[in-house]
Amino acid sequence: MESERITELLTENMKTVFGFSLTRLQDVNEAEELTSDILYQLVRSADKLEDPDKFYAYMWSTAEHVYADYIRKKTRQRKRVASLDDAEDHANGEVSALDGMIKRESIAALRRELSLLSRRYREVVVMHYMDGKTCAEIAKRLGMSSDMVKYCLFRARNILREGMDMERLYGEKSYRPHRFEIDFWGDRAGDDNEYREFRRRKIKGNILLAAYWSAVTAQEISLELGVSMPYLEDEIAVLLERKYLIETKDGKYRTNIPIITSDCRRAVIESIESTVKETAERIMNASDEFERAFVDRFADENTARWQKILFTMHFTLLECDRNMAELPSGGAYSLVNGGGGHGVVWGRSSDGDEDAIGNSIHGIYNGSISTDGRGSVIAMNFAQLSEVQNYMGIELDPAVAVACGGFRALPQRWREYMTEHGYVKDGGPSFAVYTNDEYDRIRVMLADCVRAMTELYEKTVAAAVDYAPEHIKKTAEYVFALNGGFDCIDLTVAELCRRGRLAPTSGKPAMCVVKARQG
Repeated sequence: MESERITELLTENMKTVFGFSLTRLQDVNEAEELTSDILYQLVRSADKLEDPDKFYAYMWSTAEHVYADYIRKKTRQRKRVASLDDAEDHANGEVSALDGMIKRESIAALRRELSLLSRRYREVVVMHYMDGKTCAEIAKRLGMSSDMVKYCLFRARNILREGMDMERLYGEKSYRPHRFEIDFWGDRAGDDNEYREFRRRKIKGNILLAAYWSAVTAQEISLELGVSMPYLEDEIAVLLERKYLIETKDGKYRTNIPIITSDCRRAVIESIESTVKETAERIMNASDEFERAFVDRFADENTARWQKILFTMHFTLLECDRNMAELPSGGAYSLVNGGGGHGVVWGRSSDGDEDAIGNSIHGIYNGSISTDGRGSVIAMNFAQLSEVQNYMGIELDPAVAVACGGFRALPQRWREYMTEHGYVKDGGPSFAVYTNDEYDRIRVMLADCVRAMTELYEKTVAAAVDYAPEHIKKTAEYVFALNGGFDCIDLTVAELCRRGRLAPTSGKPAMCVVKARQG
C-alpha cells in the first residue's frame, strides 16, 4: 500500500488500537507504550500489504504478536531489576555510581536522537514533553488534527527508543570537512554570490558530498557531518531550491551536480599516466617544421617550443569543442544570474590534497577576439611560466592594439600598464604576432601533435565520466569535457618539462596575437 493510505488507516484506528492495549494491561502509561509499539510495527511492515481490504486482519494479527513480545520483554526486565536489587545490598556505592553514569549517557543519547528527528516529529515532541503543550494545543499551532499529533508522538517515541539502543558513529566529515568550491559554464556569464558562499561556508559542499554516490536520508547526512537536524534542514532546503540536490520518491536526497573529487582526479590521472608519456613522446618526435618556419620570431629554441605547445593545445581544444553537445538546459545552471540560462554547474572537492582543487593552469584564453575585431589573443598561464607570464583578459584590446602597431594611440594609462608588464619592446609587441594565413599554415604543420593530444583528451574525459554516479552521467560528460582539457594540458606540459623539452623562460612565451584577415 502507498504510505499516504497507511498513515490514513493508522490515524483512523489509533483509538481502537489503544483500547486493545488498555484492556490487556489495565495501565494507561503501559497501554500507550504498547500502542506505540504496535503502530510502529504496522508502519514498518504495512507497505508490504498489497490488498487494503486485508488491512484490519493484518492489524489485529500484528497487535497480538507485538503484545506477546511486549509481555516477554517486560518479564525479562523485571528479572533484571530483581537481580540488581539483590546486588545493591552488597555494593550500594558502586551501583549508585553506575546509575549516575547510565543516566548521563541516556540523557546524551536522548539529546542526540532528538537532534536527528525530522522537523514534524521534533516539534511535536518538544512542544508536548518540554513545553507542556496538550495535543489539542499542538494541533492548533501546527495545523493538524489531534489524532495526527498523537500518532506523531507514538511514532517519535519509538524512533527515539530504537535510536537510543543503537551505536551511532559520526562520519569523517564531522571532524574533517572537505574543501569545496563551485564552478559553472554557460551562456549567462557573470558573478553570483552564492558560488562564493561554498568557499566561505563548508556545510553546503559537504552535504553535496555526503549525498553524491547514493541517496541518503537527512538523518544520515546529519550523522556524517555531525550537524543536528534543526540547523541542517534549512541548508538542505536551499540546496533543493537551487537544484543542487533532488529528493527521491522515498524521501532521500541525492546530489544533482557532478563533483570532481580528489579520488576522481587521482583515478583519472592514474588511468592516463602511460598515455600522457606516449603523447609527450609523439609531440617531441613530431616534425619541427613550426620551429624552422618561424625561427626569426623567437629569441631561442625553448621559446619556440612553448609557442608550438601553445598552438597544439589551442587547436586541440578547438577540435574537442566541436564534439561537445549543446549546452544543457534545466538543472542548477538554469537559476544562475537571474535564471533562464543554458549550461552546467559542478563542484570541486579536496580531502586535504591541495592539488586536487585546482590545476597548474591559471587561465586559458583560447582565441579571445578584441572589441574592434582586428585580432585575437591566444594565451595560457602555465604554472611553469608564472614568474614571467600572467595574462589576464583585461589586456585583450591593448594587446591587439600593440600587435597592430597602435601602441602610441593607446591612452596613457594603458601605455604605462603594457610597458610595466612587459608587453611592449621598443614601441612594438614583445610577443609573437601572426597573420591569419600563417595561423592556417600552423594548423596544418601541427596536425600530428594535435591528433596525439586529442586522443589523450578523449581518453581523459572517458575515464572521468566513468567516475561519476549513473544519475548525472549526461551532465558529467559536459563537465568533464570542459575540465578534461585542463588536465591533458597540465599533465603533458609537466611531462615535457620533466624530460627537459620545455624550460621556464622570460617574456611572454605562451602568448600570441593572430591578426584578423583583411577585407
